[in-house]
Amino acid sequence: MSAAKKVLVVDDEPLLRELVVEVLREEGYAVVAASEGRAMLDLLAVERPDLILMDVMMPGLDGRAAYLAMRSRDDLPPIPVVMMSAAVTPDRLDPSIAAFLRKPFDLDQLLDTVAMLIAPSDSAS
Repeated sequence: MSAAKKVLVVDDEPLLRELVVEVLREEGYAVVAASEGRAMLDLLAVERPDLILMDVMMPGLDGRAAYLAMRSRDDLPPIPVVMMSAAVTPDRLDPSIAAFLRKPFDLDQLLDTVAMLIAPSDSAS
């Protein structure tokens, strides 16, 4: 049996973060979470997610700065990143992001976006 694809959820809003984590786990994804950009970068020292869902506006190291810091690391493989925001528009983000979700988003939209970028496991071939 193939290992579940891993998603890293980065959002400073605890309720939204936990909802996204729960929904993704129910769909068969392995999920880890962080509350801000610096914590995400620390997690990447031990976790290798297949996809990152990251809020743009967070205290401390925000999503844009965390994304650029992640991309500059030589020890990481390319990881697709989906940025999420209620206030920032996609044209204000790095064009290399994999996708953008405007908050509030529908959970089906979230799942469709994740499935478009990665399947829950390699067994879906």
